[in-house]
Amino acid sequence: MTRQALDRDELLAISRRCAAVFAEAGDSSPTVARLAETAGMSQRSFYRYFPTKEDCLRPVFDEGSRAFADALAAQPPGTGLADAILQAFDLAFSTSTDEEARALMAVVFTDDVLRRVWLQATYEITELLRPSVAALLGTPEDDLRTTVVCGQAALLTIVALEHSIRDGTPLAVAARAAAAVMFGPLAEPQTATPPGAARIATK
Repeated sequence: MTRQALDRDELLAISRRCAAVFAEAGDSSPTVARLAETAGMSQRSFYRYFPTKEDCLRPVFDEGSRAFADALAAQPPGTGLADAILQAFDLAFSTSTDEEARALMAVVFTDDVLRRVWLQATYEITELLRPSVAALLGTPEDDLRTTVVCGQAALLTIVALEHSIRDGTPLAVAARAAAAVMFGPLAEPQTATPPGAARIATK
């Protein structure tokens, strides 16, 4: 009898257990055998879902990305873009201040292999945010300005989390400091604003 594929919630639960293993080890050294045992599956099944051992962290990272995109989509119409992004960031990543999440991210920022997986996942936020950013800007989804702001939102995530973990800065404070640098210039009056484009307000 063919085993039923794991759903997203089940994969997320496994990913969180594996994340705890990486956090405890302090690097990417845990073996597939150990991770598979933690996941409650064979190594063959582990590779069915995760091409590499580090990919077992993707469900955790992807969950944060989806939460960010969902929170941005739920922002009230008329909210300034920078305000909307900051509020969505706070909603999505407020749990990143808990002990387990901070322990994992501390390892991610010091291990090149794990960091690459996280950066790839974070880059993919840009596509998830695109519809909401375009709506807030009043620009097409494939517009250059839409792409730039989506990239800035992803970079804000990287900078805020890294400074929060490295320096102990409260996550909301780090996010607002990053936003002030990233979005400030875009908030200045522009000589050629596309029709219908919204001004970007800073917090």
